[in-house]
Amino acid sequence: MKKFLLVPLVLLSSFARGDDILQKVLEQNFATAVLLSDSDAISFGFQDFDPNDFLTNNGNIGSDESLELRKQISIYTIPYTFELNDLSLSNNTNLKQNVSVVGSYLKTKRDVSIGDDPLEPQDTGREETYTLATKYWVQYPLSDHWSLNTGIGTNLMYFRNEYTYRNSLSLAFREQLDGYAFNTDAWALTFKPSVELHYDREHDWGHWEAFTEMKYFYGFGWGEANDGNIGNPEGWYWINGVKGFYDIAHWGGYGQTLYSSIRRIDVGADLSDPMGTPHYYEWSLGWLVSPPFLKDYLDNVGIGITINYGSSLKGGTLVLLFNED
Repeated sequence: MKKFLLVPLVLLSSFARGDDILQKVLEQNFATAVLLSDSDAISFGFQDFDPNDFLTNNGNIGSDESLELRKQISIYTIPYTFELNDLSLSNNTNLKQNVSVVGSYLKTKRDVSIGDDPLEPQDTGREETYTLATKYWVQYPLSDHWSLNTGIGTNLMYFRNEYTYRNSLSLAFREQLDGYAFNTDAWALTFKPSVELHYDREHDWGHWEAFTEMKYFYGFGWGEANDGNIGNPEGWYWINGVKGFYDIAHWGGYGQTLYSSIRRIDVGADLSDPMGTPHYYEWSLGWLVSPPFLKDYLDNVGIGITINYGSSLKGGTLVLLFNED
């Protein structure tokens, strides 16, 4: 993920301002924020680790570099879904519909080394992205088990960075960079249509689901950074996966469920370069509890483990699960 590669790129681009370079970095920052704020596409938790510490050594499942990158990224999301009344069609088909709202905060903080002199102090960079995402979603039943889901969403994002100059080389360019590439801010608004084919099968022991979902987004940027040349963040990601829910027992009115999923996520446009790959995988395993209260707001809570395979964020993490379905 190309966080803070902006520093050497801009410094080496000469005294002239690298409008195109900086615009592409801003587009990728906003595109990455769209992806990272979608828990269906990638998972972040409260404790990261390298699975190679416990499993056979495999560079695609984790590394010291990817673990360090995960530790530099913090993301918090608060989702909420409003169930709307069903839509009745003339053929007696009822369409389920809802509106979801997600607020997220993404922070990256990193020390930046410039040059080969070990005596030169490191600069410090901090990036923050605030996102308010909304989505309207409709489910059309194709059969008892198959459904077609379509939706349209938006992401309103505010990005700002703070940069502390300590290196002699970066200090020489401070006047040209401040307020333009660093210590500045920007906005972006993206529109994201999506379509999903979904299969759901009930069993005595629980249920399992299979799905394929394509999401595309395109946006418009504005703000102070790069003299307002923020560009147009664009990207797509295709999620294919299967997940299962195994009902264990009810203890004191609390439902206990074992949850597992595996997904392949293909990415493109402004996403493939930051993610370091055109596709990656995620496997999850968790324990869910369905409490007998707040049922209108809380389906289940739990704890689990997720392993990312093949991306720049490969590795494992412990996650808190909320309203998994």
